[in-house]
Amino acid sequence: MTTNLSNPVTVTIRRAQAHSAIGGKLNQMALDYMAYCLSGSEDRQVLAHTFRKLWKNGGNRFSHEYAFEARAGEQIVGMVTCYPVKVLKRLAWPTFKQLLKLRKLELLRYNLRHLKLLYSMISMTEGEDDEFHIGTLASVPESRGLGVGTKLLAFAEEQAARQGFSKCSLTVKKENERAFNLYQRLGYRVSGEIDKPAFSMYRMVKTLG
Repeated sequence: MTTNLSNPVTVTIRRAQAHSAIGGKLNQMALDYMAYCLSGSEDRQVLAHTFRKLWKNGGNRFSHEYAFEARAGEQIVGMVTCYPVKVLKRLAWPTFKQLLKLRKLELLRYNLRHLKLLYSMISMTEGEDDEFHIGTLASVPESRGLGVGTKLLAFAEEQAARQGFSKCSLTVKKENERAFNLYQRLGYRVSGEIDKPAFSMYRMVKTLG
């Protein structure tokens, strides 16, 4: 990224495009180590290829269809995926089928070697049916100071309100204090905990005014 942060920069948000060069990478960044389970690999090239394909494809929870991108000028600096929880649940099986088609036996082999992570992923409840959910949120490191995350969250909340939802939810790893503090500052409150063998997370919900 070449944006000069010493100069005023206007961040705009628009619907994501399938041809975006960075959308899949931002999804991968947001997932952190959970991306390994989904792609069945810790190899950087395999991870990049898998999430690039998911981004371009339709009908999965990591698709551009459910994403919005933040831009500083012509540079993409962040991304959010968001949907009603009922839609998120409906996408679980199609997402798995696409991953299995992409990674085949390697996906199964990896997850058989990491059963705790697999169990933790498939058994967690991310939100309730009356919520609009923020699935992934990420910004490029060079964009710090532009308020990209805050703007993306506000935009997702606008989408929730337009679709008739009064609550917006997300999950955050307990060790991610920086993100947790941001969400609290923006009005999100802990509504529950996800304590699994491979990770611990907070469920957070904001009531929209």
